Amino acid sequence: MTVKTLDNGGSVLPKPLVGITVLEVGHVLSGPFCTMLLADLGARVIKIERPIQGDEARHMGPQVQGDSSYFMSVNRGKESITIDLSSQEGQNLARGLSQHVDVFVENFVPGTMKRLGLDYSSLKPLNPRLVYASISGFGQDGPYAHYPALDIIVQAMGGIMSVTGEPNGRPLRPGASLGDSIAGLFTALAIEAALLERERTKEGRYVDISMLDCQVTIMENALARFFATGQVPKPLGSRHPAAVPFQAFATQDSYIVVAIIIDNPLLWNRFCTAIQHSELADDKRFNTATARLQNYETLAPIMENAIRQKTSREWLEIFSKLEIPCGPVNKIDAVVNDPQILHRGMIAEIPHKRLGKWNVAKTPFNFAEAEALGPAPDLGEHTEQVLQQILGLSQTDITRLKKLGVV
Repeated sequence: MTVKTLDNGGSVLPKPLVGITVLEVGHVLSGPFCTMLLADLGARVIKIERPIQGDEARHMGPQVQGDSSYFMSVNRGKESITIDLSSQEGQNLARGLSQHVDVFVENFVPGTMKRLGLDYSSLKPLNPRLVYASISGFGQDGPYAHYPALDIIVQAMGGIMSVTGEPNGRPLRPGASLGDSIAGLFTALAIEAALLERERTKEGRYVDISMLDCQVTIMENALARFFATGQVPKPLGSRHPAAVPFQAFATQDSYIVVAIIIDNPLLWNRFCTAIQHSELADDKRFNTATARLQNYETLAPIMENAIRQKTSREWLEIFSKLEIPCGPVNKIDAVVNDPQILHRGMIAEIPHKRLGKWNVAKTPFNFAEAEALGPAPDLGEHTEQVLQQILGLSQTDITRLKKLGVV
């Protein structure tokens, strides 16, 4: 695998969020994922972690030379400082830092920041320009607000698990933490909108993001169909509820996907010819998208049996020549070696103190910069630097705080 270095012809442009400083009081995924996006866009992200233990994600496997690959994947390019926020002095340090940053991001159970004196209403008088974002399972209000919520909980409650999987099978969680990552993505978008608004108003804003709300938003198709028909959508495997063929097919050696989303007679005719069933093209049971949906149980075995006769490579060549949308069902090892993904620089190298370098998935922001992504920080690596630089603390002050276990 060759990792691409992005090049924009020799000039290096500043990233869009250079000059923005973010204070993250986050753990595991949704908050750290959000600030990872902001860091990749150029923001300086200062991550507050608990002394000794740090973010729980640091202890999640697999471990590589004592570092969690999970933690590294979403905390690269950040600075880590340790502060005991349960102590009064620790809370004072965090309040002091909040006066010098643009953005504050937290993803703890609602009420936690208020108990620490670090909620928006406490920090706004200290920094009226602060953009403050809270991510939680169910939002800051409502009957579920204080319920604990992990990724699978909101994926289940938001409906995506009810439409994922094979017909009549068990509900399935998609193989990615969409509850957390999508909430982080929406939060980053809201923060950027609030920063843009601040240019006009000179005032910050509070952002309240619910993971469950985000799940509802991404259920656009299922909800639209329910509102239109009154019928509850069910799992269809890889199929699309309004198009045929639009699914994964088993080939002689693996799987491919074929997708004809538009009711396009030309593409349907080409597909029928390709699978050597040209008689299907004019068959009234199958010659429109609606007809194919209504007669899917008859059509499916014909398509499936035909596609099993050749390898994935053969079918991809045939369909591609006919401009029929198709693709391989890649396993992860194929994804990280895919020539298009490598060309786009989506697998990036970050420095690692003990390994030399480590590969991570890059965010898809392409502004033609050539800057490398920064490393994931060791626990508390930047504590002294940040406290001295931003709060002006002396080495004597910091040594005292260390002895007390505050930092």
